[in-house]
Amino acid sequence: MKKVIVLLFFSLFIISTTLVAAVDIALPDIGDSAGALVSPQEEYRIGQAFYWRLQQSTDLIEDPEVNSYIQSLGYRLVANSAAPNLPFTFFMVPDSSVNAFAAPGGFIGTHSGLLLTSQSEDELASVLAHEIAHITQRHLLRSFEKQKGMSLPMTAAMIAAALLGAADPAAGSAAIMAVQAAGVQMQLDFTRAHEKEADNLGMVNLVNSGFDAHAMPRFFERLQSESRFYTGNAVPEFLRTHPVTTSRIADARGRAASYPLQRQVSDELQFYLMREKLRVMTTTNLSELVQYYAHAIKTGNSSNTIATSYGYSLALSKAGEYTKARQVLQPLIEADDDRLTYQLALAEIEIQVGRLPAALAIYQENQRLYPDDQALSLVQVSALLLAHLPDEATDILLRQLELGNPSQRLYRLLAQAQGEQGKKSQSHSWLAEYYYASGRLHAAADQLRLAAEFANRDEYLLSKITARLREVEQTLVRMDERQ
Repeated sequence: MKKVIVLLFFSLFIISTTLVAAVDIALPDIGDSAGALVSPQEEYRIGQAFYWRLQQSTDLIEDPEVNSYIQSLGYRLVANSAAPNLPFTFFMVPDSSVNAFAAPGGFIGTHSGLLLTSQSEDELASVLAHEIAHITQRHLLRSFEKQKGMSLPMTAAMIAAALLGAADPAAGSAAIMAVQAAGVQMQLDFTRAHEKEADNLGMVNLVNSGFDAHAMPRFFERLQSESRFYTGNAVPEFLRTHPVTTSRIADARGRAASYPLQRQVSDELQFYLMREKLRVMTTTNLSELVQYYAHAIKTGNSSNTIATSYGYSLALSKAGEYTKARQVLQPLIEADDDRLTYQLALAEIEIQVGRLPAALAIYQENQRLYPDDQALSLVQVSALLLAHLPDEATDILLRQLELGNPSQRLYRLLAQAQGEQGKKSQSHSWLAEYYYASGRLHAAADQLRLAAEFANRDEYLLSKITARLREVEQTLVRMDERQ
């Protein structure tokens, strides 16, 4: 039975070739349907496998500052959720559609279009709170658990189809059609009861986290209003996977009205700054964006003049107009010289014009003000490696690991830094962790074998490498058995 279940997962993913060309990932088995559909451990592994697969089909946004912002916002909400101890992973997908999705195991993806469409941090937080509720209440798994007469293999296939559809509607549709061709009809979207529960718990979480309860109905109402101008498949994906009805908005408004109009102190400006940074990063027409910023500043036609100036500086820098970019950025620094975002933008300009020592000085000064900040540390390490200072870079990266801030970018930088230090075994080991984190398990095993070869007579290092290689190989064996 186990092999049949996983074969269906694989056949479903093979059908969706538009998503991934070749991946060495298998989804875990689905457990006994008599009780909970899957254990929390298996639930996490399903989500992790989906996350791995997504990374191999899409270049997720890697900017340390943007990622740090979305993670900070997400963790703030998780801390006040119904399950604060569950593991969560927040990430951003470079996609202009207005959407967010939650996969089992706490993997929550936010499309860049959602952040760009949100008009306040409260609105963005309301969507994340809603997705967090779907995770804590295990809605996706519960919806399949309630299907009567459905075999475990078909249940497994439909869960995979739902996950694929959340991230890539075209691929998900192909997978769903394949399952339906086998004689199964199923509604993949969350049920009304699940949506209502996610709204209720999400709003409680939103308020407990210090955000405006009215942000949720306000955001949904605007999406519904704007959807009148869309036709066919152009409707925002969020509205398709989370149907917003007039009655649902009215219910949300009624619940919001029961909460007092109070909001905890929050750095709202950072939301607007990160929104503009993301806009510059994802633009497909840089010259047009530069003109847009220039016109908005000249006419005063912008929702946040500070963020608009910041975006203008970033756009100018990206266009290679570094002197003008510095001129636009300088007044922002003079008015708020302790804001790390401005300092990082200035340091990047210094690097681009060939003033690497000046950039390193900016990073070092800000380490004093914001010691061990994750985004600052990662960009500082990149600059240190440009300056051929791998020892300092390694110290900063290992400190981030001590603080519990691992990431693929960190593993890749550690591999580079230790390689430049001549520590070939350690370099291959960290490169293995980079491959493992992105789901490329065969490549991870290969790197660990190389690490073992370079360990020489260091028995302690060799034992660590051997133990890690055994873990990876055991995972690969389990996957091979399921095929």
